[in-house]
Amino acid sequence: MEATHLNNSDFEAQIIKQRLKLYFTPYIKARYEILVVNDIFAHSYNFFFNIYRPLKLPHSIPLRRITFYRLEFLENVVANIRTEYKFSFVFRNFGKQRWPSNFTLISKQ
Repeated sequence: MEATHLNNSDFEAQIIKQRLKLYFTPYIKARYEILVVNDIFAHSYNFFFNIYRPLKLPHSIPLRRITFYRLEFLENVVANIRTEYKFSFVFRNFGKQRWPSNFTLISKQ
């Protein structure tokens, strides 16, 4: 069953958006971001939802692990999520990699 959805970026984005809807409750003065980590050893991308509220400890909620390890696929998933949620995206462990569509650096750090 999983193999039918392995290469479908819309399916992966829908799962992430459903989980974001489950965990997102707007608070005044809160910061929200989606952390995307490139796991070079397991050849996967991990998505986390980070919540920073004043006078509270930060929360990091794991959303999804994508095992289809292609930058074009990741770019489609991120673009699909950005259509509905306008959170900041933070990319870790991408080094000097660039997006395939416009050749801009993925991570500015």
